[in-house]
Amino acid sequence: MRILHVVPGLDEVGNGISVAAKLIAEEQGADLMEARLFAKGKGELADYDEVWVHSCWLPMTLKSCQRVLRAGMPLVRMTHANLDPVRLRYHGWKKWLVGPIERFLLRRCAKIVATCEAEAEWIRAYEPRVKSIEVTDIKRFFNLNPVNPVNPVRKKLHLLYLGRRHPLKGVEYLETAVRQIEKDSAYSAPLRLCVKIVSSAFGEEKEKVWDWCDVLVLPTLSENFGLVIAEALERGKRVITTDGAPAWGGGNDYGGRLVFLKGFRDGTDEVRVGLLKDAIAKLAGMDEQERMHDL
Repeated sequence: MRILHVVPGLDEVGNGISVAAKLIAEEQGADLMEARLFAKGKGELADYDEVWVHSCWLPMTLKSCQRVLRAGMPLVRMTHANLDPVRLRYHGWKKWLVGPIERFLLRRCAKIVATCEAEAEWIRAYEPRVKSIEVTDIKRFFNLNPVNPVNPVRKKLHLLYLGRRHPLKGVEYLETAVRQIEKDSAYSAPLRLCVKIVSSAFGEEKEKVWDWCDVLVLPTLSENFGLVIAEALERGKRVITTDGAPAWGGGNDYGGRLVFLKGFRDGTDEVRVGLLKDAIAKLAGMDEQERMHDL
């Protein structure tokens, strides 16, 4: 079967959706094309048996779906958590305006592919009349149980947030939690904390950031998958993340390296900060020998 994947952009470095699409396309032996080109009629649909369109809301994405349906071809969608109720409330009026078009297109898909069961539930809640939803586990593309590297013992625990600053990413909760830990004697620990917020790093620069890191913290309220979590676990790093990234909440803690904070996504600001404080303080209080073994 010949398959085409249509993505918002092919910027592998900065676009998690395009990375996921490339991984799936490579596994299928499929082709990729940017939505802006596909929507303009580039590429011969007759060369393919099925077209996958990734993401939601974008005008070029919607036009791409319409082009596939007009050609009478099977349309497969990957929404990449864009139908998460938390995300739907963010710039909600825009999504309300486009909503009838999205629902129309979703109902006419041959199938919709979700990255976890939670996302499948979000899709059904948004449009109950979809024909078929299939769950695929993108974690299969990563080696999440590597031989743990030996990390140097440091006087400070290095906490890394790697990604863009966005209201749904929760960076402010991380910064608040660290400030409170450093001021509150109840959270005293033998290790001090050092936090680095990195919005973008590529190539050798990115590898230097990973070398610096002891713990990746992704305090997200809504995540399409959490590619950076997979990258951290591949490198043997510890990770603190939340139920805003439900794909990582299956009960596997990857040898104790993944701390998954339940109740964060729907909690109050105070609850979110408290959960992060407890998780960070626990890691900061580990003795050096245990850290060398686990990290």
